[in-house]
Amino acid sequence: MSDTNEEYIPALSYRFLTPFYDFIQKYIVRDVRYKSLLIDQADIRVGQSVLDLGCGTGTLAIMVKQLHPGAEVTGLDADPDMLKVARYKSAREITPVTFDTGMTYDLPYPEESFDRILSSIMIHHLKTPDKKRTAHEVFRVLKPGGQLHIVDFGKPVTWYGKILGPFLHGFEEANDNIEGSLPKFFGEPGLKTQVLGNFWTFFGDLAFLRGDKAAR
Repeated sequence: MSDTNEEYIPALSYRFLTPFYDFIQKYIVRDVRYKSLLIDQADIRVGQSVLDLGCGTGTLAIMVKQLHPGAEVTGLDADPDMLKVARYKSAREITPVTFDTGMTYDLPYPEESFDRILSSIMIHHLKTPDKKRTAHEVFRVLKPGGQLHIVDFGKPVTWYGKILGPFLHGFEEANDNIEGSLPKFFGEPGLKTQVLGNFWTFFGDLAFLRGDKAAR
């Protein structure tokens, strides 16, 4: 079981901003749009087990369950305040999702537990060693033939993103993302990774990453 007393960066960097997280995500970052694209990319099937890695307030996990009621959906996050909101939203929406507390780089699940692992705007919070540890944990808990799908800050492709790039280098731990290192990090344990597209936001360019674990 993960030790959630370990250091982590809260969403929006500061805990006092947590109550404003959903508002900023919905109206400034347009999260419903890129999360919908991520879910489409994941091609989730009936009966599959899905993990939302760093689920925050549960928006992505709840969307997955609403769009794919035949899937078993779990959300994991280190922040208990975020998880309180996630559980409230799940109950309000009458959408059954399991929410667990834990660190992405020390997942509290057995090997080969999930068919799909999704993550939305979370990986950039992690320090470089923890990104690499998370990549190994993702590989461990994915079933053979399973897939990883991430949307997060990526190597800038628009003129706006290229202007913001130097500033994002100092934002949380986003330097690895801006340098385009995520495909390499998640490919090192054995996933076949590729960047499938990009999405413009006020805060910079996002990239859609897919990683495939070989079937037996």
